[in-house]
Amino acid sequence: MTRQMSFKMHQREVEPHFRKQIEAAESTEDVRKFFERTALDFLRRAIGEQVDVQPGDVLFNTALESGYTLSQRLLENEEFRLMHEDSDLPFILRILSERAVNRYKHLVTKQPDKTEKKIFPVPGRAANRY
Repeated sequence: MTRQMSFKMHQREVEPHFRKQIEAAESTEDVRKFFERTALDFLRRAIGEQVDVQPGDVLFNTALESGYTLSQRLLENEEFRLMHEDSDLPFILRILSERAVNRYKHLVTKQPDKTEKKIFPVPGRAANRY
């Protein structure tokens, strides 16, 4: 019987703040940014001493069932690969990505105009509000 590592403690450290951020996200870009920052923070807390985790190693990707992609650099790292296979890392990343994907879908279907305006603001509109 193999022993599986668990990183639930690190998940519990990042999840409350992540939930607040995702609930407050006003655009799909916010969702992407919050997910990627939280995933990076989680991985650094969980495996940062064994594996060098860098920005861009986990990317939000709604086209995939998992909701995220891992960098080739990380996947080719033997220590990371072993931890990924023998732990709950993929499960925890999946939980985080599911919350982000749900918020992303909500913003796309419920508030597409607001999302687009935040990403591509109309020049001069802010000056007219005051």
